[in-house]
Amino acid sequence: MAVREETLRRYAELVADDPREFRVHGSVYTDPDLFDAELRAIFERTWVYVGHESEVPAPGDYKTVLVGTQPLIVTRHEDGRLYALYNRCRHRGAVVCRQERGHSNFFRCRYHNWVYANNGDLIGMAQSTGYPDDFDRSRYGLTPVPRFENYRGLLFVSLAPEGPSFAEHIAPVRRYIEYWLGRSPAEAVEVSLPPHRYEYPGNWKLQAENGTDGYHGNYVHLSWQRVLALAREATVEESQHYRQSGSARGLAGGHGLLERPGSLNPNSSWTARMMHRYPDYDAAMRRRFTDEELMQISARRNIFVFPNLFLFETHFRVIVPKAVDRTEVALYVYALKDVPEAINQGRFRGHERFFGPAGFGTPDDIEIFTEVQTGVRARGQEWLLLNRGQHRERVEDGEWVGHTTDEAPQRALYRQWRRLMADA
Repeated sequence: MAVREETLRRYAELVADDPREFRVHGSVYTDPDLFDAELRAIFERTWVYVGHESEVPAPGDYKTVLVGTQPLIVTRHEDGRLYALYNRCRHRGAVVCRQERGHSNFFRCRYHNWVYANNGDLIGMAQSTGYPDDFDRSRYGLTPVPRFENYRGLLFVSLAPEGPSFAEHIAPVRRYIEYWLGRSPAEAVEVSLPPHRYEYPGNWKLQAENGTDGYHGNYVHLSWQRVLALAREATVEESQHYRQSGSARGLAGGHGLLERPGSLNPNSSWTARMMHRYPDYDAAMRRRFTDEELMQISARRNIFVFPNLFLFETHFRVIVPKAVDRTEVALYVYALKDVPEAINQGRFRGHERFFGPAGFGTPDDIEIFTEVQTGVRARGQEWLLLNRGQHRERVEDGEWVGHTTDEAPQRALYRQWRRLMADA
């Protein structure tokens, strides 16, 4: 017990939440034992995003995911309901589904031919005479995850039977998700498959930090700004001025966001511009929302839902930790429902330009992750500073609010990390 308590204290001490200088120790990116503890304490105990309902629209559709170290199947049964099941045969433990996604009326274990319905029920056993007549198949179906929630089409699981409810987990960021959905008059989105995936040789938290980092854009993505200038879409100065507007917000529970202000002026807001360009869209949006709500909806936000989901203007970004220095990221482009097709086509093309496999933005970020993962191994001074804007941030309705280049979201992330790791 003393050894465990010492380990927990050591993990907690890796985040120095000093009101004058918030710091994080470099070993949070490099320690393999700490990474294993993260998978148990965070990914296998809190609420983790596993997909969108539009990925499994029809009975028989399924997808497989990894949550921490745990392989799962998310599947839709003939009853129309969604199920989240451990991908493990109840006989000898083999996975019963080896494909990333697909359609099937059942899952068959290749080892000894046990067969399961897509709600997990055990419906077949090869050479079943080897078991007694009173063998109770109902006790040996695929095991469901302890907790599973469908929130506005976003699917979350918790592998812990106890702990904060999903409502408690999502509460700090809920209103921002509602605004994000509001760009559709139906307040709904639909994923376009397959996702675009990439790996980088770095820790998962580098991506978790970066999506709400408003400080790096003028430097890491300078080449993109020069492309826009050459295309006469915006000068470098105009691009950099835009990046100075808005705020960075750290929320309770480790969530956070980077926010650019909304507007009903078509010259300064994408949503307002689309409403001006497409009268049917304008009419549908005004029937559904007030001007005050449209102001909030029109703001551009990168929303981080702790610990593994980003909601961007064009895509879901899902973080999958693989090793202390290896991370997979999946980008799921989505369509806004009940909007003119031209709006979604424009969004898709914009996504391709910056975030796509041949885009201008993502390679920049991956290179930075690689450089950080290399640099944090250097000895001498092993602490990293996350105190930008700490002296000027303000608290509004329980949110830490700072300048768009401040590190309020990153501090919120590590406060939650520290709390969960202290209980690992």
